[in-house]
Amino acid sequence: MLSARFLPIIETMSLFLKILCLSFIFISSYSVAEDEPENAASVSPAASGSVANAPKIPRTEPDADQTIISNLIKVTPPDSELLQLDTSKPGEKMIAFYQAESSGVKQGGIIIFPDDHTHFDWPGDLNHLRQGLTGYGWHTLAVYLPQIEPTEIPERTLPVLQPISATTASQAEGEPEAAPAEPTAAPPEESPPAQKTVAEAKEKTEPYHEQAVRRGQTAFAYLQKQEVERFVVMGIGTGAVWAAQYVKQFQESQDLRLVMIDARIPQTDSAPDLLELLPEIETTVLDLHHGARKTSMAENPTFAERRLRVARQNKLTNFHQSRLPETRDDWKKGTPWLLKHVRGILNTYVIKAEQKAFEMQTTEQANSAEMAPGNKPN
Repeated sequence: MLSARFLPIIETMSLFLKILCLSFIFISSYSVAEDEPENAASVSPAASGSVANAPKIPRTEPDADQTIISNLIKVTPPDSELLQLDTSKPGEKMIAFYQAESSGVKQGGIIIFPDDHTHFDWPGDLNHLRQGLTGYGWHTLAVYLPQIEPTEIPERTLPVLQPISATTASQAEGEPEAAPAEPTAAPPEESPPAQKTVAEAKEKTEPYHEQAVRRGQTAFAYLQKQEVERFVVMGIGTGAVWAAQYVKQFQESQDLRLVMIDARIPQTDSAPDLLELLPEIETTVLDLHHGARKTSMAENPTFAERRLRVARQNKLTNFHQSRLPETRDDWKKGTPWLLKHVRGILNTYVIKAEQKAFEMQTTEQANSAEMAPGNKPN
């Protein structure tokens, strides 16, 4: 009976204790919140001082070439041979994919320069041509071109990125100057492996056209060892400009022809002007490009139309431009029509044209021998 009388009193006291605890928690949190601005003011000068006194760390970039090369070495196709060839530059090796012809009739060798931001095993046009042309008697050697040197990013100067002076802030509020922050740890002296600062990359990188030419020479020397007698230099995208430069430079000392597929201008200051190179190339030039058919030259011609205009103005009989269909096939399924088209123009303008020229030269030599003094019939 006694416990039943005191039960309401006990429940009331329990409720009162709960309310008292909640009030204590609320008052404590409110007092901490009031103290936070003072604590933040005492910490912010040190923090801003550490930012102001922190040494400037140079911006680093991963070595894209080493990353791509490492991945390519791991995924070499079964029918291709991964080459690591010494160039004329000490300590430098050029990697490439080589695939020998598989038809039994040697037509020649093709050196392939890939487009910018791609490589010699890039899916689509390059890889399909590299592998498919070997079935028509062509040795193919696709070289790796280094990535275009990075453009230096200007230093940030936005006011929000500049640290606020702790002294100025404290004087404006009439507060004493905060103690200087502890010096921060110095950055490591060396950058991590496979990384380099942009400034170092620009200092150590030679002109890009010299790198492209040296790789072309290395590829040519290797194909010579395979007893190749006819050489084609093929460039895809920006690779067409470097291929044209190589052909122009070595057309007198090497038996070269040029094939360009969707030629476009590289984004680097050291790139030559393709429109100025074409009139100086005397050997066969095959210019293939994707695009819609047009009946006349537009007021704002495309890059392909400008190349054709240069060829006509300079009466380049060695220049042959061919338009490819505007609609492409699925790159995952390959482009068999492109392979047949390239194989066809090589057969028409290179193999058959040279056979015809050789027959005409032989006939002329025979006729001149018959008409020489003392050789006339009685």
